[in-house]
Amino acid sequence: MPLSDSFIRSALTQIDSPDVIGVGIVGSYARKQESKYSDVDFDIFVSKLPENPYDRYSLRYWDEKLVSLKYALLADERAALLDPRRSIWAVPGLRGMKILLDKGGAMSALQQAAQDFDWSPLQAAADEFAAEEIMGNAEEVHKILSGLARGHESTVLYATWGLVKNMLEAVAVQRGLMIVSENRYFDLIQESVGRDSKWTRAFRSAWGLDPNASQYQSRGAAALTLYRLSALMFDGLIREKHRELVNRTLQLIKEAGI
Repeated sequence: MPLSDSFIRSALTQIDSPDVIGVGIVGSYARKQESKYSDVDFDIFVSKLPENPYDRYSLRYWDEKLVSLKYALLADERAALLDPRRSIWAVPGLRGMKILLDKGGAMSALQQAAQDFDWSPLQAAADEFAAEEIMGNAEEVHKILSGLARGHESTVLYATWGLVKNMLEAVAVQRGLMIVSENRYFDLIQESVGRDSKWTRAFRSAWGLDPNASQYQSRGAAALTLYRLSALMFDGLIREKHRELVNRTLQLIKEAGI
């Protein structure tokens, strides 16, 4: 149910301090998509961060609601608009933020910057990130191959987890997918690549979503297929200095019969 005015007033009383510049609600309550289990996400912008890093994010129960409190600097949030990895999360959040407190107008200016955001200047950096993920995850491929050869479940599953997570992020960043809600992260990526694509089928098998690929061996093999298809997807972005490494890694997957 929507937040009551009394809840918001009480929350602001507990949050506000001389260091607070502004406060906004993001997430499901800002989108009016909350459920009985949703937490209330407060983004709190301050002139200086709490000295203890553990105080910069915390969870509380206020009035029987789970509340998350995240402290941030305005300059850091503006910097997120210039970083392809961060902007796919920051831009939708700022655009949908419900501003509750804005002492000097900086919150409104930040939200307007998100409204005016243009992805195109970040595409080159996004392309480079995806290509670097292909290069860097050659190590995960080797770990999976080693685990499969030794029959070592933990090795395969841990490397599979890392590889799949990284390939998902590579796709999301390279394509500039705006993540309106983390609850739709997997949906958005699958829809972008294609629900019926080989890439999505490999992802679902590697992630354990395919009932026919429940064993660690089949999940590891699917992760290797996902790497191969991702390398093909980003082939034109791979730097020449990494080409030999990527090609050799792909050859090892082929030699393993995958």
